[in-house]
Amino acid sequence: MPENRTRRKVIKSPAAKGGGPRVVAGRGHRLSAAAYPAGASRGAEVAGEFVEYVTRNAPRGEWALIAKLILDEAFADPVGTRAGDWAEAAAERRQSLFDKVATLKAGEAGRVLAPRAGESRTLVKKLRDEGVLLGLPLGRRPDYHYPAFQFDTVHHRVWPIVAYANSRLGAAEDPWGVTSWWRTPSDILDGRTPLQDLEEGDLTEIAVDNMISAAERGM
Repeated sequence: MPENRTRRKVIKSPAAKGGGPRVVAGRGHRLSAAAYPAGASRGAEVAGEFVEYVTRNAPRGEWALIAKLILDEAFADPVGTRAGDWAEAAAERRQSLFDKVATLKAGEAGRVLAPRAGESRTLVKKLRDEGVLLGLPLGRRPDYHYPAFQFDTVHHRVWPIVAYANSRLGAAEDPWGVTSWWRTPSDILDGRTPLQDLEEGDLTEIAVDNMISAAERGM
């Protein structure tokens, strides 16, 4: 019996000049982002591709039915719906993580780091922007909260090993991910979390480097 293969049809149009051919494969299609302005919706892309395909290939008597299908697809916006679901799930994960971490507000963190300085909030922001101090943004402003485990309250500083790990992990760009890292057990630490080793005084720069290397290798 001959092998059943999906027929592929390559369609070229004036709109596609410079962007390469568009491919229609089976019942699906591959969209060319280059053919649409930046920020165009998925619905507009789908409609544009189908209109081009239909006008070239479908019998004229079926255009009305196909036009309805195009509109249904264009306004369904399943990608937007999924994006909303993902955003909601991410917000729930962040809130769950925040509930498990003791934090200080910006003013409290400033008084720990610079109890006699008038610009303590400026210092806190500077350390956060540098990625040395982990700050969790909440709300639209946002309002930052600082995990308490980072602070050496006796010497009024961020623990050096915490500053090292935060900087290496990119705390300024991904504060929630770095907070999760501190609470995640590691094989490098025999199943303990970095936070546990920190609290016991056992966390080292070598251990931090090894954990990051293992993560980069996908271990």
